[in-house]
Amino acid sequence: MEMQEREREKKPFTHLHVHTEYSLLDGMGKIKDVVTKVKASGMSACAITDHGVGYGLPDFYAECKNQGIKPILGCEVYEAPKNRFDKKSENEDKNYHHLILLAKDDQGYKNLCKLISRSNTEGFYYKPRIDQDLLQQYHEGLVCLSGCIAGRLPRTLLKEGYEAAKKTALWYKDLFKDDYYLEIQNHGIREEAVIAQEFVRMSKELDIKLVCTNDCHYINSEDAKAHEWLICMQTGKTLNEPHMVYQGDYSIKTEEEMRKLFPNIPEAFDNTIEITDKCNFEFEYGNYRMPKVVIPEEYGTDYFANLEHLAWEGYKEKYPQNDPEKEQAKKDVEFELSVVKEMGFSEYFLDTRKTVIWAKEHGILVGPGRGSAAGSRMCYCIGITDIDPIKYNLLFERFLNPERISMPDIDVDYDYAHKDEVVAFEAASNGSDCFSKIQTFGTMKVKNVLRDCARVAGYPASTGSTLTKFIPTKIMDTQKGEMTNNVTLKRCYEQIPELVDYIRENNLEELWKIALKLEGLKKSASTHACGHIPTPIPCEELYPVSLDKSGYLVCQYNMTEAEHLGNLKKDLLMLRNLTIIDAAHKEINKRYGVVVPLWSEEILNDKDALSLISAGKTDGVFQLESEGMKKFLKELKPSCFEDVIAGVSLYRPGPMDYIPQYIEGKQHPANITYLTPQLEPILSATYGVIVYQEQVMQIVRVLAGFSMGRADLVRKAMGKKKIEVMEEEGKNFIYGNDSLNIKGCIKNGISEDIANELYDQMIDFAKYAFNKSHAACYAAVSMQTAYLKSHYFLEFEAGLLTSVMDKTSKLSKYYAEAISTNVVIDKPDINQSDINFCVAADNELSFGLLAIKSVGRNILQQIIAERIKNGRYKTLTDFLKRNPDIEKSEMMALIKAGAFDSICHKSRKAMVSAIEADILKGIRKEQNSIIPGQISLFNIISEEQKNLDITDSFNDMREYSKKELLRAEKEAVGFYLSGSPLDEYTLYINRACNVTCSIFSSGEDADEDSYDSPFDEAPEDNNDIPDVVKIAGILTSVKKIVTKKGSQMAFITIEDRTGDLSVTVFPKQYEKFAGILTDEHIDDVIYVEGKYDSDTNNSSLIADIITDLNMLPKTIYLKFRDMQEYLNNKEYIEKFISKNEGTNDNIYIYLDFDKQCKMIKGCIRYNPDIFAELQDKFSDENVQVRI
Repeated sequence: MEMQEREREKKPFTHLHVHTEYSLLDGMGKIKDVVTKVKASGMSACAITDHGVGYGLPDFYAECKNQGIKPILGCEVYEAPKNRFDKKSENEDKNYHHLILLAKDDQGYKNLCKLISRSNTEGFYYKPRIDQDLLQQYHEGLVCLSGCIAGRLPRTLLKEGYEAAKKTALWYKDLFKDDYYLEIQNHGIREEAVIAQEFVRMSKELDIKLVCTNDCHYINSEDAKAHEWLICMQTGKTLNEPHMVYQGDYSIKTEEEMRKLFPNIPEAFDNTIEITDKCNFEFEYGNYRMPKVVIPEEYGTDYFANLEHLAWEGYKEKYPQNDPEKEQAKKDVEFELSVVKEMGFSEYFLDTRKTVIWAKEHGILVGPGRGSAAGSRMCYCIGITDIDPIKYNLLFERFLNPERISMPDIDVDYDYAHKDEVVAFEAASNGSDCFSKIQTFGTMKVKNVLRDCARVAGYPASTGSTLTKFIPTKIMDTQKGEMTNNVTLKRCYEQIPELVDYIRENNLEELWKIALKLEGLKKSASTHACGHIPTPIPCEELYPVSLDKSGYLVCQYNMTEAEHLGNLKKDLLMLRNLTIIDAAHKEINKRYGVVVPLWSEEILNDKDALSLISAGKTDGVFQLESEGMKKFLKELKPSCFEDVIAGVSLYRPGPMDYIPQYIEGKQHPANITYLTPQLEPILSATYGVIVYQEQVMQIVRVLAGFSMGRADLVRKAMGKKKIEVMEEEGKNFIYGNDSLNIKGCIKNGISEDIANELYDQMIDFAKYAFNKSHAACYAAVSMQTAYLKSHYFLEFEAGLLTSVMDKTSKLSKYYAEAISTNVVIDKPDINQSDINFCVAADNELSFGLLAIKSVGRNILQQIIAERIKNGRYKTLTDFLKRNPDIEKSEMMALIKAGAFDSICHKSRKAMVSAIEADILKGIRKEQNSIIPGQISLFNIISEEQKNLDITDSFNDMREYSKKELLRAEKEAVGFYLSGSPLDEYTLYINRACNVTCSIFSSGEDADEDSYDSPFDEAPEDNNDIPDVVKIAGILTSVKKIVTKKGSQMAFITIEDRTGDLSVTVFPKQYEKFAGILTDEHIDDVIYVEGKYDSDTNNSSLIADIITDLNMLPKTIYLKFRDMQEYLNNKEYIEKFISKNEGTNDNIYIYLDFDKQCKMIKGCIRYNPDIFAELQDKFSDENVQVRI
């Protein structure tokens, strides 16, 4: 007995049923907090058993190891009642049972991964489910616990009785032998007591051991309330309606607390220790698994030999006999090949090259390179990158350090328009079972958790909205004394007194307290936009997988953990700017027969492109189109490619401080000074300024004799502020180190003071210095787009618009910019337009039909193929009969966009009415009734009858009003096509306003699925925003709320041709302008004056003055050739004035021949519809309106 007590002290009770935050919106324990509580409770081991997934396994394992706790990896799987393919029952609770599985060893881990994977890929129905067939196949190496009250065995006991339960238990015992345990719990639920009593009996009769667990879902007992709120978030309920509540305490209890629950069953505790001893699985780190690669048979499995052959073949092509860099390139390739061979990464390079070559062979544009891989001569020779690293001093050691084996990162950009094809090839070439995407996890961020908590508590949406308005985009980090993006609830409460007042005055203390507990929890799982893993064996043998919407496997571990475990993480990055380039190149070739080269020296240093960049005319030019960047480029005036590389590197927080020094050096090179002459060859290209990480590496190598590998380690230490390493390497830099074969600056004739000063400079700048290899590749894309814009403007614009057809805000912006440069963009036309934007004629583009919402690429391809094969469409009926597969919603969108205006001269309203009358359904019925080979009635009627149209029944239907037409266009496309409510106010806007919405944008929008920007946090372009903002736009939304003092205020959105803007209207101003801020005024044009506040949520204009421009007096001008033409129309005009009599607005006539202007007696009441009526009567060019 004493021995048992001593053993128990050594190995206390182990929790074997623990749900972490990875049991999304159910488990509330963050991994670190779970392990910390376990350790603080005196336990030496713990299991993780999240619901149906393995999301948290590596994270939990690493944290346990970090805190000295033994990790036990497991899962609470869902077990199908019959088989995993049975998906008929409509009752969710009857579709699965719970079962605990724990991995004992490597075999157990592999089988756990397979079971979790199959439950997701084959058995998912409400939940990911396994079945007994899978358990029989993959039970080895696993410990099995019978599960909680929702397990198959407990349910059988409660519903069918003891004897039936014994049969069930024997099935599991026969399968798992001594690794099957009867699990007992005590959360104060009556049924649990019944189960525990019967399981004690069953344990003795069947010789199955007992084990006690707590169904842990949160850390401490006091977290129960917050957990209740979390469950409401999961189920969409509020606290004020019936909702799920976990009865009892589901915290991580201490051993003492657990023993009080089962005082008379000590063996159930001892068995947790027995299971702990059985479970000894260990992850293996650093053993990289290379993907399967198919190489020519003559190489067998000698992947390096194949890589070497490709490298030297490419070398011959890239560096011909007379190339001055030939010898240096040869030495570099030899060295790089030796490093790759030693590290064993040949398959990685071959696998990456495989996809790049396939893409190029299939007409898919590939970027010139990305990241540090562009510093590799070998990558250049085998065709992975297209920028010669020798010409721009790009360093291989920045990519692959020969002194430290670590997986290199070869990122490649592909044309965004072909993303699905590239991913499909990658999956097919590796095998669908050996290819997976990677899981990512969304967390409960500050604003989201406040909104969610407010909803759960039953508050109106305005409460959550108001709370979030107090949350800034940045906040002070009081420890570091600097602003940070890491905005937390705690920091907000400490630093924003108005927030604290609002919480107290509205009794929101409990909501805030709950939000604090839930903040940062994992909330959702999604798929990484670009990352994937090619594996040499089926993925499910290495990690658990699930399926994405496209049917691809998804590794359930996050990117960092997956890579840490030796899996090769590759990024298939998609760049929209490659879509621009490709579309423009194809248009240029079609029109002129010219093949524009990619990233050639001539293009990279093209004078016209550099002039365009220097003038700041860079809308649509990659990386160079934000307002702040334009201003910088005007000052910089880049005169060569090196300047553009430096420009994209310097325009970031931190390096921006060095911009004046760089520009001064460029403009006055005679004034550049160097601390020591040895720096000049390294820094001359950047006018004496350290801009790149590679320059830091070159300095320590040239001046102090560091190897390039060690120089890279110094660069990393500086960038990550590793003080101890920096101090040690600083001594080596200055004084040298014989044991490391480092000579040091002093022995190279550099004084100690100069060496110290230089090292301090490097430390300061290394925090921000940019990877030149990366910058060079992206600057090449910038120059390619600038070249196209300066030499082939129309084709560039077509490519630019095509690239953003699925991004309405960008498409609207670029469409407006093209119009402003006098480019004519035709309206959508079913007989003229193509899928993409194309050049129609000189200075004219045809509209890309894929830009119309709700109309898919497949149906458009069918429509255009039919048009090419059988000729133009003659009527709406003709179109429908030839395209019977088109959906009603697609027809509506095409009509509203005006795509049928050229073939149906009825109103769009008549066309919409015809489609709404289900005429499409009738045509389909007729088409489907025709037996193959049979001639339909439509085939034998006359041409005259064929030209009759389905809209003929709606001949008398009047067209939509001008406002309705514009609104329908915006609904179909996302912006206005045949005009804009802003048009009639153009002169007033130009005179009264000082900004447009575009100035409030930070340039290129973040692209969630293409990772367009390779740089760190972009600088905010707020410098050019005037103190008093004057802007006009279309009112698109009004959201009213009641403040804590009972006053009304509003948040409105306005938009112009360049974007949109949020405007906050506080109570005092709201009281003045409430009459304008109503739903009736949506789509009206308003003028707003106020101050821009970039510290508020999402930034906002604080309104001081609001004016409805429709209320301003207007003058309509009618132009006539001469007095006689006016007199011929005088009677109509007088009747028009009488019919639309008002008090504010006047009509003037302008006689073109006499150059005279005369006001007509009488006032009218202006609105867009009467303006349209006059345009219909006298034509658009003869009718103008002015404010």
